[in-house]
Formats: sequence, structure tokens, C-alpha cells
Amino acid sequence: MSFDDFCGLTPEEFGCICRAFHDQRETDYKDEWERMRLLAAIVIQPHVKNKLTPEKLLPLPWDKAQQRKQHPAKPMSKEESRRRFERVVSTMDS
Repeated sequence: MSFDDFCGLTPEEFGCICRAFHDQRETDYKDEWERMRLLAAIVIQPHVKNKLTPEKLLPLPWDKAQQRKQHPAKPMSKEESRRRFERVVSTMDS
């Protein structure tokens, strides 16, 4: 990014660019670990009796977060949604 482009950014645009950069770096980091885990499982598999998955061989911190995403929270009823909305609005008025 050129200096002129940088100077022309609004704070919101700068924040979005920083978040995108951070997300890309985090994705690259996780991708490297996923590849290493898969390679380790492939290399070790012939030497074990039971089937070995990469997740069992080397659990990574973000595996638990992915499992939580696969089990989404139950949907709220209209009444619960309305109460939650009213709580949010009341905190904004304060």
C-alpha cells in the first residue's frame, strides 16, 4: 500500500485492513500446522494397529472451537429474541 493510500484511509477502513491481515496470517499459521499433522498421521499410520486420525494424533487448540461451531446453539423463540433485543436497546440508551 502506498503512503498516499495509507493517508487516505478512514479509521474504519484501516481497522478492516488490519483485521484482514491478521485473519490471513492466522489462516496461514493454522494451515501449516494442519499439513504437519496430516503428514505425521500418514507417516505413523503403518506402524499402529488401530486407525489413527490426524485429530487424535495431534489435537490442536482450534479443533475444539470447530467442534462447537458444528453444534450450533438452539434457535431462540420469538419471545426470547424480543427480550434480548429490549435488553440491548436499554443498554444503548444508558
